Amino acid sequence: MISLGARAVKAVLRIVTYRYRKNHMSLSRNVKLSSKPYTPPKDFDYKREIYGGIRTEILSLKNCREEKIIFHIHGGGASMGMNTMYRKAAQRYASTGYPVYSIDYNAGKEKVHPSLLNECLSAYKGVIKSGIEPQKIIMVGDSMGANLALALCLKLRDRGEELPAAVVAVSPFIDLTASGDSYRKNCYTDPLYSLPKNQSFEENEKYIRRKTPYCGTSDPKDPYLSPAFGDYTDFPPMLIQCGDCETSESDSDMLYERAKRAGVKVTLTKYEGMFHDFQYFASFLKESKEAWNEIYSFIKRV
Repeated sequence: MISLGARAVKAVLRIVTYRYRKNHMSLSRNVKLSSKPYTPPKDFDYKREIYGGIRTEILSLKNCREEKIIFHIHGGGASMGMNTMYRKAAQRYASTGYPVYSIDYNAGKEKVHPSLLNECLSAYKGVIKSGIEPQKIIMVGDSMGANLALALCLKLRDRGEELPAAVVAVSPFIDLTASGDSYRKNCYTDPLYSLPKNQSFEENEKYIRRKTPYCGTSDPKDPYLSPAFGDYTDFPPMLIQCGDCETSESDSDMLYERAKRAGVKVTLTKYEGMFHDFQYFASFLKESKEAWNEIYSFIKRV
């Protein structure tokens, strides 16, 4: 049963996003989240470094443990950069006791594949070159960040390079063909990306299944662009989380089935009635706390 708090948050989100949904406008390209100067909590250390030419923010608890690091790739549909919401997510990852390396890739509305994947690869190679071994890295990402994290791992595996120790994919946006049935099933239930109820799915399906400009001229079924179509042979353990009212819920199903087919130790947890990135948007919710506890347990036992 969905909590009262979650019902209230979903109602507010429906109101806030209504004009964007009504006019079929991309949230990531039209909504600006806060990016004011960041001041970490007093019990955290924070610094900026450059790895492989890419800006990276390192956040950690004071006197943190160094046996693992968390390689954090934020979402935002390829057009939204590092911001307050993602820094707060980094704080939650850092509460595991491990340093968090948040990759501040050069997001932008003009970006096309494979520019951001190449930046994430450069950052990862730079972190490795600094002396951190792949088996000490937990890779995490949400939405488009999960896409980039999985695509990065596919590229590393295909190049014969060592993969990180584990992957966490939160509300992965990884089928850029938007082919899954959830785009139909949840076309009215998703508070962020659904159609208003006075617009029929049949007449507006092209907007629900719209192709992101980040695809450019690339084949949207390219696994480096749409990891939902990837082969996950030899992948490390993986945790997937999503809400069951997301339009992109099917993306998680596709990832889970392909990983399971490849023999990966994979867990998919769907949260009833929850929406895209609910753990990041509303961390105070009962469901969000449960999801974060699952992430913490997964990271600590890897």
